[in-house]
This record gives sequence, structure tokens and C-alpha cells, in this order.
Amino acid sequence: MNFANYLDMAAAEAPTDLAITDVQRELTYRDLAGETDAFANALADLGVAPGDRVALYLPNSTAFVAAYFGAMKHGAIPFPINMRFEGPEVEYVLDDAGATALVTVGQFEDAAASFETDALEHLIVANGERGHDYASLVGEHAGAGYDIHPRKSYELAELVYTSGTTGRPKGVKHTHGNLQANADGLIGAMNWTSDEVALTVCPCFHVSGLNVTTTPFVVAGAENHLLPQWDIDLALSTMAERDVTYAFFIPTMLVDILNQGIGDHDLSALETVGVGGSPMPKERIDAAEELLDVKLLEGYGMTETTPLAAINTPDQDLYKAGSIGPPAREVVDVRIEDPETKEPVGTNEKGEMLWHGDTITPGYYNLPEENEEAFVQREGKAWLRSGDVARQDEDGHLFVEDRIDDMIITGGENVYPREVEEVLYGVEGVEEAAVVGAPDDRLGERIVAFVVGDVTADALESACRGTLTDYKVPKEFRVVDALPKTSTQKMDKVALRDQLD
Repeated sequence: MNFANYLDMAAAEAPTDLAITDVQRELTYRDLAGETDAFANALADLGVAPGDRVALYLPNSTAFVAAYFGAMKHGAIPFPINMRFEGPEVEYVLDDAGATALVTVGQFEDAAASFETDALEHLIVANGERGHDYASLVGEHAGAGYDIHPRKSYELAELVYTSGTTGRPKGVKHTHGNLQANADGLIGAMNWTSDEVALTVCPCFHVSGLNVTTTPFVVAGAENHLLPQWDIDLALSTMAERDVTYAFFIPTMLVDILNQGIGDHDLSALETVGVGGSPMPKERIDAAEELLDVKLLEGYGMTETTPLAAINTPDQDLYKAGSIGPPAREVVDVRIEDPETKEPVGTNEKGEMLWHGDTITPGYYNLPEENEEAFVQREGKAWLRSGDVARQDEDGHLFVEDRIDDMIITGGENVYPREVEEVLYGVEGVEEAAVVGAPDDRLGERIVAFVVGDVTADALESACRGTLTDYKVPKEFRVVDALPKTSTQKMDKVALRDQLD
């Protein structure tokens, strides 16, 4: 079934319920369904065919959601583009996907008009002057209705491109079945109903914004408030004014909130905060729960898992600090194996996580060699390699220890940066911490710690020497004003390593 049917179901069930807002306007479910119908008709009139790719170079907004579902209704393949990508990067993604249409906003229309790719024929601009005007296209087809193009669950529904921090961005394929399994899995795990109210501040060009809240909340018929970028004051005021019950944050966002505080904002409606995208520092979990007066639920996912893979739920019996929770067994299976022997590891032993199940991508778009590397056959099943080192304890809870690529080999010993970072976060005055390896003639790599906060290198070294084995203690401590972040607010360790050159 075409996933866009869920929007029309929600509109039929509760047409006057508020569906989405942004900083400029709000749409009920009837409004949103109507705008998506209009956009689907506009694409048809422009000659965009079912199966064509429609690029969304848009911030979080009502226009993004309407264009996304409108393209899907038409049977086209919507795909968002990272808003931090610039000219050559955007052109690469457009060309890689073979996009026939690009939807953007006036702020980016001049750059968009200059993009040169073989397939791109149509530029659609919201609040701009170039190309086809989004509002006019929608207005011309208002009230016309649209028969949703039929799709099978295994057919391609969307593309989501990876950030490309370690190479060219890769288009991750999500089927209609992937989206349905992800939405149903999250709704069931979190007990979401149509009474829920979400804040979506993570970008919709990433699965954390698109498929943690935006698409599942449409299936739930719930309310969603979208913000165009990370702004602490705007996020807090929106949560207070809109009585937000659920928000999902990247750990660095929560650290920002902890560092600033919530002031006099009334967040009493807030019931649950989800956190994922990267590991949450253990030292900050209790502080965040106390400040926000909520249960903080860590989870785990990748672009390649749509993203639901592991999750802590509101009604589980046992919570463990630092755990991403049990695997989401309704939709996936997990396997933890020794990276060298490829054999499963034992309880509490570290290995690479592999995933199999309903939310797992069928592969990367037009990248057969990447698919061969990403997927392996184990016991008659295809498993997705995560690149994450984890362990599973006796209760079935998963703990992510680090990225295989981030592991530092110093003097012949393996060191996982997260273990060192956890110690640093326990030092008074530390606001943020990141650990990377630097080339070293004698050791192979030496450990370097970057820290933000009111703290001295001597205090950091003292804390590490009192807790860590000698070879895990950083050889260098750098106290800096800020740490680089990726477009999704994760710590950018590639940029940190570049600072070591």
C-alpha cells in the first residue's frame, strides 16, 4: 500500500484536528490532505511521472510535509537534501538520484536555478520569484482531489541521503513497507495516540526528523510542530505554548538545554523525551530528567534502519543508564558478532551490531558495490552491518560502545573513545567532550581529548588517571570554545581530526 494513504485516513477520521505547524502557518488534517492532493495534481500537469524523483531542498516546514506526501501520492519518490549541502554537493545528489523536479524556498532559488543536471526539468519555489511558484501551483489545483497512485509494500517510497562526512553521500532506499513498519513500531512502542503533540526540531532531511516524528505522527493522526533549525529559545517556547508531550533530541541539543536551563518556560505537558543519533553521555541523563521532569528514553537507529532498531519504551520494567534499550523485536532482529571471526559473541561481550527485519533498507540507490559491503549473509538471512560496536547484557539491553571507525589503536591496544569521554563528562565544569586519535610515530595513534567548559587540562588528566588504565589516558587535552557539529548536530569527529593536522 502507498504510505501516503495514511494521511487521507487521518483526514477522514479527524479532518479538523491540527496536523502540522511551522513558524508561519498551521494546517489541519483536511488542509494537509487537500494541499498534498493539489501538489500531486501539479506534478502530473508538469509532466512528472510516477517513479520520478522529486527533490526537497527545504527546511522543516508545512511546505516540506505537503510536498513530500504530495509527491508520494503521485507515485513519485520524494527525497530531502541536506540543507548544509552547497552547490557541488547538491548537484551531486540531484544527479545521483536523477531528480526531475526540485522544490525549494526563495532563500535558495538563485543557487537552485544554476544547478546543472541531466534530468532536472522543473524548479518549484515557495516564497520566491524563480521557476514555478509553489503557492500558485497548489492554488490552481485546490479542491480537485487525487486518486493515490497504487504502490506495493516492497516498492520504493523515499530516498534519504547520508551526510557524506566520510565520502560521497549515499541514497538510502526506504520502501512503503519500511515506512509502515517504522511508524507502527514506534507508535506501538511509545503508546502514541492522536492526543500526542510532538516537537520536530531535528531536520527532516534526516530520518530523526522525518521518520521519528513526522511520518509516524501522521499515521497516529497526532499533532506535530516543526521548527526550521535548532534554536533553544524557540524550541522551549514552542514546547510551552503548544503543550508538547513528546520531543526528540540529538544529545548535543539536550546538552545545550542543560547548559542554558529552561528559564520560566512551562513544560508541564511534556511527558517523554526521546534521544538518539549518537550516544547520550551517561553523566547527563539524570540531570536532563531532573531538569525537564520527564523520562528520558534513549533509542538507536540509522538511516539504513528507517530508523527504528532499538528503543527504551515508557512502560518497560527495567531501565539502564546508557542503554539504547532492547531491540525493537516487533520489527527487527539483532546479531552481535566478532568483527574478525564473524561469529556471535557472548553476553556482555563487544562486537559489531548487525540488523535484519522490516525496517531495514533494501540497499543503497545505484550502488551495487556498497550494497555488497553493507550486507552479509548469516544463517540464510541478509544482515545489515551497522559499523557500531555494542554489547547485549543478560536482560537483553543493548549498549553502544563506539564506532568501529572511531576506535583508536595506541601502542597496540584498542581504545574506544566513548569510554574516555564518559570519564571526561564526569569532571566538574565540563560541558562537552570528544576524543579522537592523532597519528603518532611511536604509538601509531595518540589519544587527544577536546573539551568545552571551565576546566583545566590538569584536572582532566587527574580524573582520567584515577579512573582509566594508563594507555587509555589522553596524551593531550585541548580546552576549546566549541566543538564542531554535523548538520544533524552530532559531534563532527572528522572535523576534529582535521584540526590535528
